[in-house]
Amino acid sequence: MRPPSPTRHLLLTLALTLALTACSDDPGDTDRPTDAGADTSVDTGDTGTSPDTADADDASPDADADADTDTGPGPAPGSWQLPEGTFMPAKMPMTLTHPRPEAAAWALSKNAHPGVHWEIPIVVQGGAWPFRYAITDDGGATGLTIGEELERSEDDGFIVHRSTPEYGTLWWEEPVEGTYDITLQVTDQEGATLDVAVSLKVGTEGWLFVDPLQGDDANPGTLDAPFASIARIHAEPDEGFKDHRVYLKGLVPMDPEPGGTNISSGRMPSVWVGFPGSDAVLEARVGQFIVSGTDFTIANLEHRHAEDFFQDDGGYFHMFTVYDNTHRVLIHDVHFSRFHGNPQNVDMGNSSIIMFTNPAEGERNHVAVVNNLLSGDNGTFTSAYQLRYSVFEKNRALGANFKTSDSATWAIFYIKGGLNEFVSLRANTFAEGNQWPRSANTSGALGMDRARNIEFAYNRLHTDYTWDRSGALKIWTASPATGTSWTADTPVWVYRNSLREQVSIEGHNLDDVADGTLRLEKNILDKGTWPQADYIQASDNLGGETYHDEAMNLLPAYRDAHLGQRGAQIAVPIDG
Repeated sequence: MRPPSPTRHLLLTLALTLALTACSDDPGDTDRPTDAGADTSVDTGDTGTSPDTADADDASPDADADADTDTGPGPAPGSWQLPEGTFMPAKMPMTLTHPRPEAAAWALSKNAHPGVHWEIPIVVQGGAWPFRYAITDDGGATGLTIGEELERSEDDGFIVHRSTPEYGTLWWEEPVEGTYDITLQVTDQEGATLDVAVSLKVGTEGWLFVDPLQGDDANPGTLDAPFASIARIHAEPDEGFKDHRVYLKGLVPMDPEPGGTNISSGRMPSVWVGFPGSDAVLEARVGQFIVSGTDFTIANLEHRHAEDFFQDDGGYFHMFTVYDNTHRVLIHDVHFSRFHGNPQNVDMGNSSIIMFTNPAEGERNHVAVVNNLLSGDNGTFTSAYQLRYSVFEKNRALGANFKTSDSATWAIFYIKGGLNEFVSLRANTFAEGNQWPRSANTSGALGMDRARNIEFAYNRLHTDYTWDRSGALKIWTASPATGTSWTADTPVWVYRNSLREQVSIEGHNLDDVADGTLRLEKNILDKGTWPQADYIQASDNLGGETYHDEAMNLLPAYRDAHLGQRGAQIAVPIDG
């Protein structure tokens, strides 16, 4: 089994503290969310401009369709493959988001350290979700494991499908030195498949270890003789550690000294990972990550501002600022437990944990923000420009106070401007014990402005946004600033979401928004009513009543009619 992460521990603790149900029927409800990205054998070059997509002609709808998942004492009931009517057909082809074959040789997806637990998520954009993941050739990597299917269990007349921390994650508990050519396959509900090639090198070269309690900056920074601080990495002359990967143990100050406050991927490592089982915490007092190169990764740790964090430049309040030439960003299994400013938290200009700036080169491909947790003082998570073939999946807010924001970043997950395209926002959960203060100037949980070919699917969003132009989901379908003609062939899909209690949708004829550009299907909106307009094509949505409990699970009175048919929960009747 995979070692527990800080995120998993925190989810359990907060769930008990909030006295909420720890086991929901939602596919994104996990102890520690997990999904991922994969590698393919087609090398498209460093820009990643040519996506690797599933070939419908290669689909094998009957392959492993009846395979069971071992959940302990016996096989799980039913099948991973859902009957027609209980899943949604693919809106976009399956495209590999992470890891990518064109990734740098030093990327985490291509490197492991002997004897140290290694994992990557397998992230797929588009497709008919949920997927099945399989190892078809381990390349001799004995013990390599993948979370194949959603967990299934019987629940009051239904077989309910739920995520686990392992679902969609590839891991190796004790890697053995050597080089391994691994092949995976991802299958969607319609039988389309993606073959995924992963070339993994296990060795000690290119790894650094930081342990403030057991380390010493006079050490070489190895597993057995770690550094004591990140300051030692800053001090290395001539960019000596630029293409390295860093494991962190315990509480690690990110910026212990003036002049070394920011971690810049242009001159320092681009891979930062929590050491397995060490409850790694990376704490910032002033600085942030400056991402200006490809293949940036942060994973398996807690990242927070210090209690006395002070924003020293007076604006643009971020934990990560992502600039040009930044294809293949991975944010996986990170617990963002404190994002706040001193002395203020609002009106600082495009404030967000992760700011994906508008790149001069025109686009940013293959961004995966998956399996992360937001809690405590928090705010806008992403403000994103120019994303392509990217995924925001199984992220969760639990006990978060969304106080840090401004009117320029008005949604927690904000797909902003510069024409984002081919993006999946899937199975995210903002439902339990969160605070949504109006003073923060946020007005949506998931938001979109000036984007197309985007899907919002299987999300559970319970917010207090009920004033004008606010909502759990807030969509501006177009803006004159795009300079782009919108057609019914470049839609935005909103399907199988469970929402409370308002949705805000805006568009304008002057923006050349064609009829049917926004497509709403099989969603459930508690209390509120669905907006109507010529550019909205709506089908089989529910609204106007209270259908869910506080955790956004269907109430008993509505289960027989709607569970597994509408809203975010995935289930099949036992007798069906």
